[in-house]
Amino acid sequence: MRKFLLFFVLFLLACAPLQLVTPPTFVIKPVEKELPVSTAKFIGEFKVSFYWIVKEEDYSGKRTTPLYLNDGKLLGYFPYKFVRDFKIESCAQLKDGRLISWLKNQGRAKIVDKFLGHGHFLIPLKSLATDPTVIPLGTRVFLPSACKVKMGEKFHSGIFYTHDIGSEIIGKKIDIFLGEKENIRYFSSTNIKSGQKVDVYLLE
Repeated sequence: MRKFLLFFVLFLLACAPLQLVTPPTFVIKPVEKELPVSTAKFIGEFKVSFYWIVKEEDYSGKRTTPLYLNDGKLLGYFPYKFVRDFKIESCAQLKDGRLISWLKNQGRAKIVDKFLGHGHFLIPLKSLATDPTVIPLGTRVFLPSACKVKMGEKFHSGIFYTHDIGSEIIGKKIDIFLGEKENIRYFSSTNIKSGQKVDVYLLE
């Protein structure tokens, strides 16, 4: 009798319809609640770095290193470390208040009213440098982690724009333009730190 009951129970289980279960999180990448639009496409985790405006007033030392403008004229002589950092960050402010952008393809500086990226003006805390083979220039992207960045009484929207490229920005990397270097303080309470990875979504 017991064998019959056991067989009957097993038979019922075998005939019962299969139930769908929610896939584990490692299978389906969840879209966080902060996502501003439903058409966002998750493209992976990207390593973060930052770049900012280099200020001549922060540098001392002998003014022995020349900088030339895009028209070939000499802009002036500056401390070596200032010129070195300017070429890395690509944007600087001179002591007299003028703004200059570094034109990598020409190896020259250009006096500007707004800092230049690669075909776009740079917007502090909104512009990114990316590898254009991974994220095309002019793309709007969403970083859910940035929604936790508090700036005064408001929080960042999490939306950025790919306005620039960089020789060191290859593959899954993003370089956030801070504007003033001190703006990095806004990211201190989040997981968006240099060298760490964040989720990146493409927005349509």
